[in-house]
Amino acid sequence: MTTQLLTTATSGLRFSQLALDTTSHNIANVNTEGYSRQRVEGVTHQPLFVGAGFLGTGVKADAIRRIYDQFLDTQVRTATSSASEAEHYLRLTGQIDNIIADPDAGLASALANFFNAVHDAASDPTSIPARQALLSEAQTLTDRFNGLDARLREINRQVFKDLENASQDVNAIAEQIAELNRRIVAKAGQGTPNDLLDQRDRLIIQLAEKIRVSQVVHANGAVSLFMGTGQALVQDVHANALSVRPSILNPEQPEIILTTPAGSITITRQIQGGELGGALRFLREGLEPTRAKLGQLAAGLALEFNTLHRTGYDLNSNAGQDFFASLSVPVTQTGPGTIAVSYTAAQDLQPSDYLLEFDGTHYTLTRLSDRTQTVLSSFPATIDGLEITFPTPPSGPASFLIRPTAEAAADLQLAVSDPRQVALAKTPGAIGDNRVGLELAALESQKFLLGGTATLTEAYQQMVAEVGTLTRSARIAQAAQNTLKQQAVQAREAISGVNLDEEAANLVRFQQAYQAAAHVVTVAQQTFDTLINAIRR
Repeated sequence: MTTQLLTTATSGLRFSQLALDTTSHNIANVNTEGYSRQRVEGVTHQPLFVGAGFLGTGVKADAIRRIYDQFLDTQVRTATSSASEAEHYLRLTGQIDNIIADPDAGLASALANFFNAVHDAASDPTSIPARQALLSEAQTLTDRFNGLDARLREINRQVFKDLENASQDVNAIAEQIAELNRRIVAKAGQGTPNDLLDQRDRLIIQLAEKIRVSQVVHANGAVSLFMGTGQALVQDVHANALSVRPSILNPEQPEIILTTPAGSITITRQIQGGELGGALRFLREGLEPTRAKLGQLAAGLALEFNTLHRTGYDLNSNAGQDFFASLSVPVTQTGPGTIAVSYTAAQDLQPSDYLLEFDGTHYTLTRLSDRTQTVLSSFPATIDGLEITFPTPPSGPASFLIRPTAEAAADLQLAVSDPRQVALAKTPGAIGDNRVGLELAALESQKFLLGGTATLTEAYQQMVAEVGTLTRSARIAQAAQNTLKQQAVQAREAISGVNLDEEAANLVRFQQAYQAAAHVVTVAQQTFDTLINAIRR
């Protein structure tokens, strides 16, 4: 019985020592990001039947478990992904808001100065200085269109680089998670590798800052991570890779490629959350629409101004030519055939790209801004202020990306360089005739954009307001997502975080338990010595 007393006391010593070690580990990692506090769980030894009943035989450590709530961890991961997306989206929308709304760098002042110069030239149609001032203001206006588009293009290149960097970060983190999966699987059956699990969870949170993922935990302890609609980024102990490449039809548009052992697939539309999701959403909702609307203004101005200018006569009694260089509609294609697209009406222009697809039998035109589809049965076809013809019809399946407004602001140029060539007269040789000049000046107040509902200035103001609204909404969303993230982290820390006061109390409790067990060992030894001495006598 003395031996049993010693065995029971020794089990208490071992358990208390393990509990003290675990408590010390918790305290040491109080500032370790993502650490989950650990706890030793004890169970009683198998009791011993002694005739009068069952006698307890001490305690043993069943497991060292981390205090972990999967639901709270999922909340932190989701909130982190949403907050990172909102922050990245806000940073980018703020850049285009600063560009478009700037009173000095924006279009408002350049448009006003240009039409003031048109009014001045119309008021004194024989004045060469007034005509020269008109050309100077026209050049300033075209430079302003070109400059704004160039700055938007620069942001587009920056986003492309951001996507490449974020994809490389995703791949690096995915590889680390796959490696941790291998290490965790190797320890299956040897207990729970708590610190490795914490490291993996911390990496998954870092991954969520780049892209939204969902996870599935397998029976062997490994975790698989999926993006979007189920595309695997980490599958058990294997990691797939993301890459970014220019779109075949539109090199300015990035495509996200997932490479797996089975091949490569495009998953751009499936990407959500994190920096990647925020950047792609910005391109769809912010940058591309803004560039298209800026181009819509440029194309509308050139079309209407040129149409009127060609009806007039200059100081040399020659018929007016294009005032602004004629704009062409850029088209890229895959497959056979030759397409020609031209502008027909400024008021019908939409700020959108179009995808025309021929499957060998039917032509389907998709307006990409709202995914509206139209089946074209004959050519030439007129739609949204554009005329589409096929000088050489495609002989097989083909795709054509039509970009009537995306490039217009960059391509806008002045065609007239001689002030005498400004056509302000209605009839040739009429000294002082300014009737066409007055019509040109009246364009400032004519509603020939947005379906005939807005002037140039009103259309620009609407664009500025839309970008401002987008930025304000992004700022509100970012603040809300940050709050949700903080709440999720606090909820997780309340369960899994290390509380120094609690650990200090545990330290005292386990120390006292250890001392008590040690005292029992001393008593057992004294009892055993008494028994031995009694036998010797």
